[in-house]
Amino acid sequence: MENRECAVFACAVSALIMTGTLQADDVSSGPFATDVIGYDAGTNGIAGFTNALTVLGSPERFTGEGVFPGVVSPFNPAFGADELFSLGSGGFLEVGFDHAIRDDAGNPFGIDFLIFGNAGFIDSQFPDGVVGDTPGMFGAGGEATVRVSQNGLDWVTVETRALDLMPTMGYADSGAFDSAPGSVLTDFTRPVDPSLTLSDFAGLSLSQIVDVYDGSGGGIGFDLAGTGLEEISFIRLENHSGIAFEVDAFADVSVPSPGGVVFFAPPGVFLLRRRRRSASL
Repeated sequence: MENRECAVFACAVSALIMTGTLQADDVSSGPFATDVIGYDAGTNGIAGFTNALTVLGSPERFTGEGVFPGVVSPFNPAFGADELFSLGSGGFLEVGFDHAIRDDAGNPFGIDFLIFGNAGFIDSQFPDGVVGDTPGMFGAGGEATVRVSQNGLDWVTVETRALDLMPTMGYADSGAFDSAPGSVLTDFTRPVDPSLTLSDFAGLSLSQIVDVYDGSGGGIGFDLAGTGLEEISFIRLENHSGIAFEVDAFADVSVPSPGGVVFFAPPGVFLLRRRRRSASL
């Protein structure tokens, strides 16, 4: 190999190492994001919560292993550095799916995809899991500007909002702070009614929240209607709010069948891929 060819090869290898563009075994996470195509953690994020690969695969159902283990509930969100990515001011995060997410008015409430953060309700009767008459939340952080793309290069803004409602719930038969997993898994592709506001949860107990969720595992819902795009394969979060926020996962509401569309990265877009641990224990 000539010197120039060696130099080009060395630069390519160096770029892959520096950007972390590694691919594990062929993976498909069903409705969940499978690839990180780019990110900048920004400033003022939580120290140690800088592994962008934690947003791939399913949201967390059980958190705090080895420290303070407990189910993920609307009062006990995921909190591990191996479960969340902290996006600071000025940062961005881009993820890809191994299939196309379609704008489908037939989806529940018209929602096409969900984003999971780590916000939770303040428990007014700890540890019983009861939202106060004047509801409060923790962990929401700043606002995320959500953008989408068909090719990973051209982006369209969906909206800017905090990743607060609806808090993630891993099991439909667990207490607010149970130290063992439940047996009834919630559905991370089923949205909660997006017309609900924080005041609608005032005074609700966990069992009442379970009823409101109606089998859902929570997550903030987004509709592609209005973007002009019939389908997308990439989602980008930007933080212009000045306050960091944390991200757990992304999900397509229309769960793809096995052996669906093959995902190809557009030219010039590198992928970070990892196999996420199983969410069910």
